[in-house]
This record gives sequence, C-alpha cells and structure tokens, in this order.
Amino acid sequence: MGEPPPWLWDLPLINLYNTDVIGFMYDVPFVATPEVVVRRMLQLARVQPGEVVYDLGSGDGRIVIIAAKEFGARSYGVEIRKDLYEQSMARIKDMGLADRATIINASFYDVPLTDADVVTMYLLTSVNERLRPKLEKELRPATRVVTHDFEVPGWRPVVVEEVYEDWRSHKLYLYKIPGREIPLPGKPVTVEDRWLRQVAELIDGNRSLEEIAGKLGVPIRRVREAVEQLSKIGAVEEVKIIK
Repeated sequence: MGEPPPWLWDLPLINLYNTDVIGFMYDVPFVATPEVVVRRMLQLARVQPGEVVYDLGSGDGRIVIIAAKEFGARSYGVEIRKDLYEQSMARIKDMGLADRATIINASFYDVPLTDADVVTMYLLTSVNERLRPKLEKELRPATRVVTHDFEVPGWRPVVVEEVYEDWRSHKLYLYKIPGREIPLPGKPVTVEDRWLRQVAELIDGNRSLEEIAGKLGVPIRRVREAVEQLSKIGAVEEVKIIK
C-alpha cells in the first residue's frame, strides 16, 4: 500500500503488534495484505495462466509473487518506495520468478496499464477516486479490478465479499470495466492454423472478444492475441470498442 499522503481518518485499522505492518516510514504506512486475502483477491478475479496482473502499491511484492507462482500469471507491481522495491525484487529473484514477476519503481499514476487483464489495489478510497479516471481511460473492457477494503467511488462492484482472517475481517470489491471489444470481419482468407481458424469462425461483427472467449473456454487475452494475428493477414478489419 502506498502513496499519496492520506487524511488520518482514511487510514485502515492497524494491529501495531502485527509483524506484517512495516510502519510509518513514509507519508503513507505500508500495511501488508494477509496471504489468505491475497489468494482470495486473485481467485475472485479468476486470474488465469498467461494473464497479466498489475498490483498498484505492491509493498513487499506478495500479490505479484503469488499471482506468478500460484496462478501462472505474468505479474507486475508498481511501488514508489525504493526500499520496498529493492526488497521485493530481491525476493522475486531468490524465488526464481524474475521471468514472470517484476516490480516497477515508480508512481502508479505514471505507469501505463493498457496491457492489464487484472488490477489489484489496497489503497485508500481517496486514492482510488483519483485513480479512477486513469483506470477508465487505460483499461480495456472486461478488465477485472479487485480492491481490498476500500471502494472505487462511482463504480458499482460486481461482487462484494468479506474474508475473515485472524483478528479482523477484510472486505473485497470486484469490479469489471464495462464495454465491448468487437472484432469486425475482414477479407476472406484461408486460415491454416486450427486455433486461429476457430477464432475466425466466431467473428461475425456482433460477438465481443469476451463472448468469443467464453464460447471457446479461454481467457480473453488468448482471443485478443489471435485476433491480432488475424488482423495481420487481413481476416479481421478492425476491433471496435464500445464503452
């Protein structure tokens, strides 16, 4: 959890004797999300192998690490504190996850999120509110956003769930970016690759990438990548985005 300076009454309740609480070294305290809550956040978002996960304010990197190690994701953390960035990158390297997990030492306001399939956050409500325009601008339709304890003002969650852990409960909010990505058929082309042909046969100018992925039982990312290949050979004219 990190940045920018909060109002005192926005701060989460903290067990000062919990070793997961790193303290108040910077303007905002780092409060680690318990691992049982981390796993439930990723389960709630239905993270699939090969999907891209971004954790904003990644702290010690535990969400990034668990997403890569246990869910098979390509995961990125964004952490402004250099000490936490260095600690989490060292842990990632020690665990042999450097090919699947990365921490970016920067402000999450400055990091593009256009490639994300899932975004996780344990930030304050006020920070979520400031992030909202960036998320709405950069995230593609059907991208899932999971927040821990603090809502995104103005968004309606798909699921709200409580997770009980040790001394307190944790509230999780799952959101899905609205809209549809609709691939439009291009010129008639012979598609030899079986997988690409399966995707091409479902492109009719009405079905969205999410609907095609549902019919084929695969993540949207895999269909999107197939559509990109079909576009290169002219089988897809364009992808129309309706928000």
